[in-house]
Amino acid sequence: MDMALVRRDARPTEITPFRTWGPLSLLEEANRLFEEVMGEFARPLATAYVAPADLYETDEALVLEMAVPGLSPEDLEVSLEGTKLTVRGQVKPQEDAKARRYYLQEIPHGSFVRTFTLPVEVKADEAKAEFRHGILRLTLPKVAEARAKRIPIEVVQ
Repeated sequence: MDMALVRRDARPTEITPFRTWGPLSLLEEANRLFEEVMGEFARPLATAYVAPADLYETDEALVLEMAVPGLSPEDLEVSLEGTKLTVRGQVKPQEDAKARRYYLQEIPHGSFVRTFTLPVEVKADEAKAEFRHGILRLTLPKVAEARAKRIPIEVVQ
């Protein structure tokens, strides 16, 4: 009976005697070991697109910035219902995708929906949407009651 030897590329192992372990480093190490053991079987076949976003406030408004590279404004839909802000989009595959024979395909395609619960009420009729360099920026003015108010401090003797 002949046995075939298969050479495996070993990853360099970091050996540090005083390494600090935290929750994230332990998770990273577990993921590395799982991927090393399972190899290609551990990777998902397809991934859903999740547009990363920042939601922050200024004195006057809430601002949502969402990275949607490769999309155009026509591929997006924004709606506001009460304090629920929803952004929908469609990442379309390349038109010649069926003629391609992929060796690696990591760019996700398909529809995505992100819904955010806004922390304060906004004026929906004054909302503004801008799109520049793959970033969708929504500016949602706050209602007067939600705006920060400066309260003067009175000195009492």
